[in-house]
Amino acid sequence: MKKLITCFAMVALVAGCGIGGRTHDVADVKKPETILLQKSAGQGVIYSLSVIGSGEIHGNAEIILILNGGHYKTEKLSGKVEFRWGGDWYSDQAEIRYTPTSVTGGRLRLKYEFGD
Repeated sequence: MKKLITCFAMVALVAGCGIGGRTHDVADVKKPETILLQKSAGQGVIYSLSVIGSGEIHGNAEIILILNGGHYKTEKLSGKVEFRWGGDWYSDQAEIRYTPTSVTGGRLRLKYEFGD
């Protein structure tokens, strides 16, 4: 019984780590892309946004989270990519602009979640 409880506790701990939510893969990392993230159907009033970026960029690129028409958070991307954005967010959507400058290949995945 003790092992069973420990097993359930470990599963709950692992499930609670990181963010759930949805993903977006940049279709072609060699081309610019404007990404519009939306809250999930049925979510209430949004108060936060979490975005985790991962992948690998062969060359140089930039990714920007837009807030009120301006740059809010920016990451320079090259080689192995790992970044995390998070904080207060009071909109049902978020705009992200990906701009490659000298990319020859790679991949980029965004995992995101709107908090309600």
